[in-house]
Amino acid sequence: MTVILNQKRDPLHPTSDPILIPSTARERALVISTLKWVVNHTSALLGPDLELVLHDLSRPDASVVAISNGHISGRGIGSAIISGPFDDKALKVLIENGEVDEACTVIADYHTRVPDGRTLDSLTLMFRDDKGRAFAALCANADRARLVQLRQLVDGLFAQPVTSANGDDDSTVSVDTMVRKIIEESIASVSTTPNSLSRDERAQAVRLMNERGLFLVRSSVEMAAERLGVTRHTIYNYLDKT
Repeated sequence: MTVILNQKRDPLHPTSDPILIPSTARERALVISTLKWVVNHTSALLGPDLELVLHDLSRPDASVVAISNGHISGRGIGSAIISGPFDDKALKVLIENGEVDEACTVIADYHTRVPDGRTLDSLTLMFRDDKGRAFAALCANADRARLVQLRQLVDGLFAQPVTSANGDDDSTVSVDTMVRKIIEESIASVSTTPNSLSRDERAQAVRLMNERGLFLVRSSVEMAAERLGVTRHTIYNYLDKT
């Protein structure tokens, strides 16, 4: 059975061919299925220092549905959307821009960080349906560490030995564990006395949690409210003021 997607002209290139826009669940699934092939069958050409990650944004608790070179960020199939690198500009765009009148949002030339301190060069393509809602994200993260080491050697410097990975698989860490970690890190960022927060400190901690995509995950509002000693309604009030 042939699926015919909606067509929309590119406003930046009105004379170009129409862009195909998915409008049904089946059409969105078809796009995600096609992107899986891209991720799964290009890893041999990418080399070990470029990670490709495909997110199904309808399931933030386990959004990663395809990944190549997951050792770069420590993720695997079924990892949550909040398990990605720090300073993820694309995640910030997803949180702040619910609906946008474009087929694909491109977030290019930004940097992210992994827990061991490495900086990645990142790019994200965020695919949207005919209502402007993001339903899939294809992300590329390049680890330039080996190139930096090579440049140091060429410049005559002594390269520091690279510590090998400890073998921990972050994809096996539960979503609840990641949620609690983000909550505690956000609280620690605003106060040295995490058990006696002021109202403003609680509001600021909630803002930091939101910036890291915490509230895309189910049950995170309840967990944040319990940790801060407030109600769900209070958390939503804080979010409305961010």
